Amino acid sequence: MWKTTLSLVVVLVGGCSEAPDELTPYLAQLEKMQKYHDQLSRYEVYLSNPGLERQARDVREVIQAYHEEMETFGATKDKYIMAGHNSVKRSLERGLKKIVEPDFPTYTISARKQIRNIREAVTNHLENLEKLWVEAGKTGPFPVTWPVSE
Repeated sequence: MWKTTLSLVVVLVGGCSEAPDELTPYLAQLEKMQKYHDQLSRYEVYLSNPGLERQARDVREVIQAYHEEMETFGATKDKYIMAGHNSVKRSLERGLKKIVEPDFPTYTISARKQIRNIREAVTNHLENLEKLWVEAGKTGPFPVTWPVSE
């Protein structure tokens, strides 16, 4: 009987150890997505200028590549990280479904709207991750951003 109780106490005490850091490895993976943030932000500017909008004809391909790389992230047990990650992936999926072809007259409007929706999902996720960063007592600047459009 006392061995069972002792085993239970050992399991309970051992089970109370600190949770592993999932934020740092996740942010390391997310830093690789910065190239997509930069490119989509640049395309948002191009699509706002009639003379430059032709330079943003491959928005669909960029969103598709971004989505494919987001799919490769390892699973995390942190529900806040996973919820934000899934929100960004859903936004990318919606963007792929709703964006029209570049030869449609409404392409510019459609592409800008999808980029804006993706930007909002990503910035919301990054804001929540930054809160987790501060709560975890991490030092240094937060490593991932969405560029400020000019």
